[in-house]
This record gives sequence, C-alpha cells and structure tokens, in this order.
Amino acid sequence: MQISLATTIPKVPSFSTYYPSTSNQTQYNVQKPSHGISTQTHISLPAPCAVKSSSTGFLSAIERAIEEEEYRKARAEVIRKGLNVEGYSIEGHSIGGHETCVIVPQLKAAFDIGRCPSRAVHQNFLFITHAHLDHIGGLPMYIATRGLYGLKPPTVFVPPSIKEDVEKLLDVHRSMSQVELNLDLIALDVGETYEMRNDLVVRPVRTHHVIPSQGYVIYSVRKKLKKQYIHLEGKKIEKLKKSGVQITDSV
Repeated sequence: MQISLATTIPKVPSFSTYYPSTSNQTQYNVQKPSHGISTQTHISLPAPCAVKSSSTGFLSAIERAIEEEEYRKARAEVIRKGLNVEGYSIEGHSIGGHETCVIVPQLKAAFDIGRCPSRAVHQNFLFITHAHLDHIGGLPMYIATRGLYGLKPPTVFVPPSIKEDVEKLLDVHRSMSQVELNLDLIALDVGETYEMRNDLVVRPVRTHHVIPSQGYVIYSVRKKLKKQYIHLEGKKIEKLKKSGVQITDSV
C-alpha cells in the first residue's frame, strides 16, 4: 500500500522571474508483519518558489514578504492533513528546503524534527534521517522544550556518521543557554536493531541522498515460548527465566 500526500502552493503575483525549486522527498516506513502488510508513506511538498530579483529596497521587501506568506500558507495546509494507515495516524509536514517532521503518535515517534513543531515535543522517540537543517534544525529546541515541560529525556537516533557532530552542536547550546539538554543519543547503523519496547523494534535502512542518510523501519514482534519448554510448569519456566535462560523466540 502506498499513499502520497502533496500540496501545491498557489501562484502569486510576480514582480520578477520565479524559478520552481526542487522538492526533497523523505520516505518513512511503518510495517505490521503480523498482517503481512508492508506500508510505505511518502509525504512531500514542493518548496516555495525562490525569487530571483535584482531589485532592492521596497520591492525586495515585498517579494520576501510574499515568499514567506506562501510558505506559511503551504505549512498550514499540510498541518490540516493527516493519514491513517493500518490503524496508525500519520501527521506532520514536509516542505523541501524548509522543514520536515512526520509524527506517528501511537508509536510516540517523530521522524526528523524540522523546526520543532509543538506536536513533536510530546513524542518520546526521534529518528533523524540526515543532517540537513530542514530535518535536524529544531533538535536543540525539541530537547530543551521537553525539559521545560518536565518530560523525560527523549531517545534520539542518528546515523553513526553524524553522532559526534550532534554532540558538539548540543554542547554549544548547553554552553550558550546554560541548560542541561538531557537525552539518550543513539547512533544506530544500517543492519542494527533497537528494541523500543517489548513488542516493538526499529531497524535503519540505507537511503540515497547528497549527504549520508538513512530511513527507519519500525515493526512489531511477539515473544513465543520455545518448543523445548512448552511442557514445563509455570514455576519452572519462571525459574529458568530468572536464571538468565532465553526461553522465548521473537516472531
């Protein structure tokens, strides 16, 4: 099942030549293997047209105001939209070159943070796909706002290639703002798996971009008692579990 959401930005009066800019597209996957369904959701918007003008002063100010107004209109249009895929609500917005943040509330997860929309602050898990500012720029604000609201430190996943730089970025903000910015920063590489909760795991997948990037697949798992222990009584199974024996398989 593939669902695409796109919003076209209305045309505006032109004081000079407008050149359509290329929109980035970010892909996020939500899968429910127990149903044998693979769902891909593409959410993208064309970026506001870039203005090319040699004019200065009053006309330049008007052009900038129009561009910003069109951006606000596009952003508001996306915020009003939402998707429901196999019981999962998918919210957020993606405007190429400006901001991308996609939220799945049932998973308490946000994919990229854009400019840190307020809805994203309450998501416990944040998955960063790459280091372009329209995808990661709101990270310090996201962490700081959670601290301000008394929420627990978030778990933030990043590609291993940018973890050191992210730590440096946060240290700069700690120094400037005199705040703690508490988080659990995890460098999760392609092929690795992280258990978000007992029935939910995440695994990065390789993506192609002009800088290092990756996507994330979140899928459900179930624990099933191994065949060799099925005949045992509950107390014996509990004893084995407490002794450290792996008594279940993930399915």
